[in-house]
Amino acid sequence: MTKICSTIVLAALSLGGLCMTGCETSHSESDKPNITGGNTHKETTTTRNPITGDVSTSHSEQRTP
Repeated sequence: MTKICSTIVLAALSLGGLCMTGCETSHSESDKPNITGGNTHKETTTTRNPITGDVSTSHSEQRTP
């Protein structure tokens, strides 16, 4: 009986650990001068869910004159 309870507790802790790890996120930014003398700011964020394998990426770009 003790072995069964230990197995159940270990399985619950392992599953809980997977749920707590969450998604992996990476973020990058860059600033570069543009031809008109202004600035171009780019941001990219990529999020990966290690449980489902889903990946999503968002890009944004802002230009100043």
